[in-house]
Amino acid sequence: MAEQGQGFGSLVIRVQPAGADVVIDGERWQGPEGSERLVVQVSEGSHRVEVRKEGYVPFSTTVKVRNGETAPVNVSLPPKGQ
Repeated sequence: MAEQGQGFGSLVIRVQPAGADVVIDGERWQGPEGSERLVVQVSEGSHRVEVRKEGYVPFSTTVKVRNGETAPVNVSLPPKGQ
């Protein structure tokens, strides 16, 4: 349940390669295709973002989202073994 007075912002996620899985705070989202972006509205505060695709090194970060703002997350996964 959201706290009274808590606001919302957005995460805008761009991923290379296309078709990677995006996990935000443990919830799986289908990653964007091609040059598309995934836009997810979240409560303000810190959010854990993980990106993974078979054959690539996974990526994870914590992003702080402020009320009414958009936080960009640009990820380029390197192939495993490089």
